[in-house]
Amino acid sequence: MSCRRSVCVLICVFCFWCALGNVKQTFSIQELTVSQKELMDCGKQKKLCVTSSDDCLYTASDGVPQVPRTPEYFLNTSCHYLIHEKSLTCRWTQTNHIRSQTISFIFSRAKDFNHCPSILTIYSTFNLTIKSKSIFSQKEQFSDIYPVIIRDIIQAPQPLISSVDVTDSSINVTWTSGENPVTKCKIRYKCLNSESWTETADLPSSVESQFVIEGLQAFSVYHLRVSCSHRFGRWSDWSNEIQVETSESLPSAAPSLSYYVDSDENSRNQQLVLLWKALDVTDAQGLIQGYEVSYMPIKQPSLKKTFHTTHLKVIVPVRSEEYEVSVCAYNSVGCSPHRRLTLDASRTHDVPALKSLWVYSDGASLWVCWEHEFTVVNVSEFAIEWSGTTDREHSRWERVTGSTFTARLPGIEAQQKYKISVFPVYESLCGPPASIFADLQHGALLDLDRFRLVNVSRSSVAVQWTWREAEPSVSVRQYRLVLNGPLETRTLTVFPNKQQHLFLQLHPNTRYSIHIHGETTAGNFSKASLDVSTLLLDYDEMLRFAIPVLLLLLVFGVFSVLTRTICREYFFPFVANPRYSLIGRWLLDPHLQGNGSICTLKLDRVFLPEKSVIQLERRVSLSDHEDVLPLKICASAGRTAVEDALAPSGLPEYVDLPLLPESSGYVQTG
Repeated sequence: MSCRRSVCVLICVFCFWCALGNVKQTFSIQELTVSQKELMDCGKQKKLCVTSSDDCLYTASDGVPQVPRTPEYFLNTSCHYLIHEKSLTCRWTQTNHIRSQTISFIFSRAKDFNHCPSILTIYSTFNLTIKSKSIFSQKEQFSDIYPVIIRDIIQAPQPLISSVDVTDSSINVTWTSGENPVTKCKIRYKCLNSESWTETADLPSSVESQFVIEGLQAFSVYHLRVSCSHRFGRWSDWSNEIQVETSESLPSAAPSLSYYVDSDENSRNQQLVLLWKALDVTDAQGLIQGYEVSYMPIKQPSLKKTFHTTHLKVIVPVRSEEYEVSVCAYNSVGCSPHRRLTLDASRTHDVPALKSLWVYSDGASLWVCWEHEFTVVNVSEFAIEWSGTTDREHSRWERVTGSTFTARLPGIEAQQKYKISVFPVYESLCGPPASIFADLQHGALLDLDRFRLVNVSRSSVAVQWTWREAEPSVSVRQYRLVLNGPLETRTLTVFPNKQQHLFLQLHPNTRYSIHIHGETTAGNFSKASLDVSTLLLDYDEMLRFAIPVLLLLLVFGVFSVLTRTICREYFFPFVANPRYSLIGRWLLDPHLQGNGSICTLKLDRVFLPEKSVIQLERRVSLSDHEDVLPLKICASAGRTAVEDALAPSGLPEYVDLPLLPESSGYVQTG
């Protein structure tokens, strides 16, 4: 049991020391001021003066108290002496863990002090020890010994700025430095938006002094401080800071003016859109109250029109001719220089509109992001306009550089719907705006809908979707179209200007999955998806394959037919075989031989202009020994036919003969 207790005690001690080692070192700024009345002597110890009777300690022969010192707890110690108060103030950084403590000073020197309150004079010298004591643990800590020469640490009293007079470019400062005269002072000042101070040179000074600071910016806020010094010693603490504003002056620069001509093809009306940039504070030199706009046709100066506005954009009707336009800003003092432009309303502008535009909300403000197509005209900056749909007359503007494609819109109200427009600007030209509606709760008031497949081929897939005005359930930072395949993944951002996309260079006969993801501050979600497989062969490819094959077969067939006909005609001519002809078989029949007489058709003096047909048929005999003449010729007005008396027993054959008139007859010979 004793061993176990010993082990437990050792573990507890170890944990205690570890805990002490893990305590973080703290720093605190300490300051103590003592006056002559607070000093007291230590009786027989003439070499000591203290602020507390408990500090009358044993001293060495040189008057230094014999105490253990811990100078590491007293860092950056500095002291100064105020003549008018006859007080000594010391300030240091204390590094220990004591939160409740008492602090006292111990003054010592090798020579005896005659009167302790009188040691705080201009010509005194002594050694100083700082003592701190914990109220709870009564633990004491002593600083190192600091030799003090009062003359070297004399500090002038803090001056007081009594009055300030301003103009548009200067400030006249008046201050006092107390009863004790000072020999020199200096002023430090800075503009409200600046972090660095500007100090004047040392200024001769007296009990009351003044100085005029010139070359300041009109209508600007400045901070002022004053510090003074005696002939010797240190500079006083800076006076309390005051804030003063210079008065207004004439605006020093003309507004930056841009324009574009908006044409309506249906009504053939033209409108000149003028927009300009608000003057910087340094150029405005006051509160801009409005703008003076004038325009006139160059060929008709009598039609000049001038009006005033508080907006940064105006739209005026124009005709297809040259105009001169001027704009100036004015404040309570006067008008700025005029910005003049000469433009031709019949010419089209060369600055294209934005490629895409989107808005999302982070809960406290709206963020606008866009894409712009790079052309031969480099956009120098973008002008952003936003206004509430219920208050179109009060628009707010923001300008960003041409290399910026996102911007935060400040001052957005929670229950207001806004129309946001972005203009690309190039010097004096600007492009038509891209606009979108949004609010702080939903972001862009658009939702993606009707995601569908349009076309599929062997190496491409086309998808399509639509955008509709709606209040989405969450604020979408952006939409992304994602194609996932077995070998690749493709992703692109989808903006409202894009309603379809064609994926190219895909693999044939492969299954792909296409999704539209919405990105929010909380994460991503799937808006729509579909699965599709590419074709093995395209219809065009099949046609390109089938048509040549069919044409080849057709050519081969025609060639075969022609080749067979020509070969048979020239190389294998057809020889008639009488055995396959009825006439031939009749002529070769030995039973049908006549008596040797020949019948000749008399064709003398007969003109045969046309042709007729002779039909030859075989007649079947009534008996084996009865022979009949096989031919009978019948003549008619239209034609002459040779018929058989009986019905034909086989297929007839036709030959062309001349037309025989009715007056023709037979002549029997032999």
